[in-house]
Amino acid sequence: MTHGLTRRHILQGAGALTFAGLLTGGFAPLAQAAETATAPELDALRERWVNQITGRKLITAGDPEFETALVRLDTEVTSSISKLLPVGNRVQIFSDAAFSADTHMVTTYKRLAQMATAWATPGSAHEGNAELLHHLLAALEDGNKLIYNTSQPEFGNWWNWEIGVPRPLGDALAILGSHVPVELLGRYMAAVDHFIPDPTKQFSAERGPILSEGANRVDICQGSIIRAIVGHDPARLAQAINALSPVWQYVTSGNGFFDDGSFVQHSTIAYTGTYGLVLLSGLSKLFSLLSESEHAVSDPSRDILFKTVEDSFAPFIHNGQMMDSVRGRAISRTQERSYDNGDMAIEAILWLARAVDPATAKRWRRLCQGWISRNTFEHPMTGASIPRTALLKDLAAAHVSPLAENSGHSFFAGMDRSVYRGSGWALSLGLCSNRIAWYECGNGENDLGAQTGSGMTYLYTGKADHFDDNFWPTANLAKLPGTTVDTTPLPPRVEGQWGERTPGNDWTGGVSLGTSGAVGMHLLAPGGTGMQARKAWFYAPDMVVALGAGIHSPSEARVETVVEHRNLGPAGGQKITLDGRRVASAAGSPSIHKNPKWAHVEGTGGYLLLGSTALTVLREQRTGAWKNINSGGPADIIQREYATLLIDHGKQPKKASYAYALLPGATAKTTEKAARKAPRILRNDTVGQGVALGHKESAAVFWQAGWVGNIFANGPACVLYSGNPGHGRLAVADPTHAAEYLAITLKGTKYRRVTGGTGATLSRDAAGNTVVTVRVATLLGRTVELSLQR
Repeated sequence: MTHGLTRRHILQGAGALTFAGLLTGGFAPLAQAAETATAPELDALRERWVNQITGRKLITAGDPEFETALVRLDTEVTSSISKLLPVGNRVQIFSDAAFSADTHMVTTYKRLAQMATAWATPGSAHEGNAELLHHLLAALEDGNKLIYNTSQPEFGNWWNWEIGVPRPLGDALAILGSHVPVELLGRYMAAVDHFIPDPTKQFSAERGPILSEGANRVDICQGSIIRAIVGHDPARLAQAINALSPVWQYVTSGNGFFDDGSFVQHSTIAYTGTYGLVLLSGLSKLFSLLSESEHAVSDPSRDILFKTVEDSFAPFIHNGQMMDSVRGRAISRTQERSYDNGDMAIEAILWLARAVDPATAKRWRRLCQGWISRNTFEHPMTGASIPRTALLKDLAAAHVSPLAENSGHSFFAGMDRSVYRGSGWALSLGLCSNRIAWYECGNGENDLGAQTGSGMTYLYTGKADHFDDNFWPTANLAKLPGTTVDTTPLPPRVEGQWGERTPGNDWTGGVSLGTSGAVGMHLLAPGGTGMQARKAWFYAPDMVVALGAGIHSPSEARVETVVEHRNLGPAGGQKITLDGRRVASAAGSPSIHKNPKWAHVEGTGGYLLLGSTALTVLREQRTGAWKNINSGGPADIIQREYATLLIDHGKQPKKASYAYALLPGATAKTTEKAARKAPRILRNDTVGQGVALGHKESAAVFWQAGWVGNIFANGPACVLYSGNPGHGRLAVADPTHAAEYLAITLKGTKYRRVTGGTGATLSRDAAGNTVVTVRVATLLGRTVELSLQR
């Protein structure tokens, strides 16, 4: 993953973070030890590193799965060899990778590292091949003379020079070891020092270096670390170790892990599924490596990394898929689908399981086994590297029972993401706020993704289709499910690149209690159209209620709320039913239905229409190409059928609203039955929105002080309440992240005692109702859960 040169954010590089974590625990002692490391000790580190990146010690000869991985490696290396230009007066190494493009420089060194891997891997057709070794050394010589040297100024993307090349270059030099001439090795060490003079900085001196953070810092340190080990430079090794100390501690803003499980990168993007995953991948391999050495990480803060497995990553993995709501601009990559990122997460967690206590390791392996066993799309062994193959075979041999995913709601206030799991389904919301951008684009990727943070509803029904079945190149990106949109066409990169702009909304937030959840977002539409809406979602085990209010737009374009925009696959044909009657409109022709009570899309689920509103239904064949959403994608035209259900609010609405419920996985018969007992809406306007979840539970979001049903809040709040006269449970969150206290009045109750929550107190209002005052300062939107008794 590479980045542009914007200076507004510290853009985090995201390549393989492997060796960098060497230094994440017991920082000072390890740095001190590094300063006095001997040549044999550094050579031992190099050997262990090579063992890990090649997997050469893990291969079982004759095993068909290892043989498959070896064939794949050999095929790719053979292809690279065929593109080598003759040694002599060449101006580039490979015929298709001119050094006039800095990206081709990275491609060149990645190929050389892969070729070196095959040369060092037992069972490879290229193992120990003298001609291949000759090609490698000649290519390294010419690469240094032509492009990567101390007299070469950076051009293009800084990432390629300071991260993209040092990592594969370090791998190649480590693998080849003493075969690399001392003089050439010295020149390459000087080149790395030239481009990375200080691992705490990024950008060259000419561009004006700035402080490196997060993944950039780790990646830059990795280049310095491998350079130091290969070049026998203890002082530089210690420098890189010292530079890593702040990388993995919790943050309260900006880039990194939050203690609520959020992970933010590029300052404004929810990025658990790609950049966060790269951090986990690199650090987990290092922990595994060091756990069997005298350098095992002992810093107590290592628990932060261990907690992220279940607090940050597991909530966003469903049946092996990494949910697209946290994959940023990677959704536009045909070569990196949600299952690819899910496989990466499984591999990382299995590496890390080798470095924790047996009980934790077993639980994590059961989690991984569960994701693998429920993955009906593609087994992680497909396309696996040799190291991943070994990990998966070890997991299979352990015969651990699969662990189910946790049910219920999780809200990630640090990155404006919500996840709910019911029985056989999961749902995530893509939200935005004055902290989190609508979306990210950059490097020609995801230029058209502006609406993905406008309340997009990512529904997973347990089947391996929809998102990974070419959804992103074929979907109507102006009609994404769950969004309320001004239909004014938006240009590419409408809100700039790298998530540089965020909406100035009032608030976005959420709260959880047991198996229930409540989420709200003040939507200000991207593109400056002036459209805005108050949107809320309320979760129960069998449904998600969606409310919208205060929908306003000065634009002449129509405003729509998209109830569903479902990928029905290449063949399509699934039934769409309204109030028991099949919708038989011709494909491509929308039909408008007045005041239906319920709808159903075969294979997806049911929809309850909870107000008097018309529903537009459209079945259509859509075409597109990955190149339309990613400049590096293929131009092949793809076709998929879509079912779209939407509510048309007309032009220039002033106080429009909507109310509907999703019943994921429900049959048409179940949906019809649910429509007869539809959830009761307590309020739906710009003061508050709420629903009754059964006769004992209420869920509400408050945009300002006021009543929603029998609950009053003294200001903006997200509230869940479940109770009876003798006992109650209350959950409260401050969605603004700015309040010190919230006061919640529960009408008709007379509780006398409260437990849980720091500083929560009880009092009575003039009518004798219970008033619960909760301190929310410094909680950054996290839920406070309280127990109430008479």
